Amino acid sequence: MISHKHKCIFIHIPKCAGTSIFKFFHPEAKINWKIPNYDILYGWCPDRKIHLQHATSKQLLETNLITEEHWEEYYKFTVVRNPWDRSYSDYLWICKERKIRDSFENYMNRTGDFIEVFNNSEVPEYRGDHLLSQIDFFDLHGSLKLDKILRFESLNVEMNELLSEIGINKKFNSFENVSAKRNSKHYSKFYDKKSRLMVDKTYKKDIDLLGYSYLDKRNLLDKIFNSLS
Repeated sequence: MISHKHKCIFIHIPKCAGTSIFKFFHPEAKINWKIPNYDILYGWCPDRKIHLQHATSKQLLETNLITEEHWEEYYKFTVVRNPWDRSYSDYLWICKERKIRDSFENYMNRTGDFIEVFNNSEVPEYRGDHLLSQIDFFDLHGSLKLDKILRFESLNVEMNELLSEIGINKKFNSFENVSAKRNSKHYSKFYDKKSRLMVDKTYKKDIDLLGYSYLDKRNLLDKIFNSLS
C-alpha cells in the first residue's frame, strides 16, 4: 500500500492487520481485490501475477510499482506477527474464504484441496503469497530496510506512535478485520506436536530473526486432547 498524501509505504504481510491499516489510510477508497488500483497499490495485477497489496519490497521496486525516489523519500513500515498465531489464523481464513475442509498439514504443504489456491498463480484467487516467510517481504538490513517494524501483538500502541512520528493526529484504535479477535481459541490449543514442528521448520527464519517464541496456554485437558488427536 502507498499513501502519497501521507508519504508512506506499508508492506502488507498477509494476516498482519493489513486490512485495518489500509482502511485507516484510505477510508474512502472504492476497491475490488480482483481489479488493480495502481494509485494506492491494491488488487490483483494480471500482468505481474501478484496481489498489489501483498507485494514485497523487492517486487515493488523491481516491477516498477514504485519509483526509487518514492522508496527513498517515503516512510516505510510493516507489521509482523507470531508465526504460529499467523499460520493458525490464515489456515482458518483460507478454509472459510475458499470453503475448504482439509488438514493443516495439506495447507502447509500446498497439497490436497489447497493445491489450486496456493499453486495456480495465473488467477486472482491465488493465495500463495500467504505462505511466504514474513522476512521475505522486506530486508532487516540493506537497501530494502524499512523505517519501522511493528508487532501485531502490540499494534495499537506502536501504530499510534508511528502516526505521531509522521505527523498524523488521527488515532488508530481498532481492527477492521476482526477474524483473529473472533478466534477466542489460543493458537497453542490448536497445534499438536507434528503441526507445531511444521511451523517451526517452515518459518525458522521468522522465528529466529524476528525474535518470536511459542507460548503454551493449554491446560491439562487441552494437553490430553492434543495428545490423542
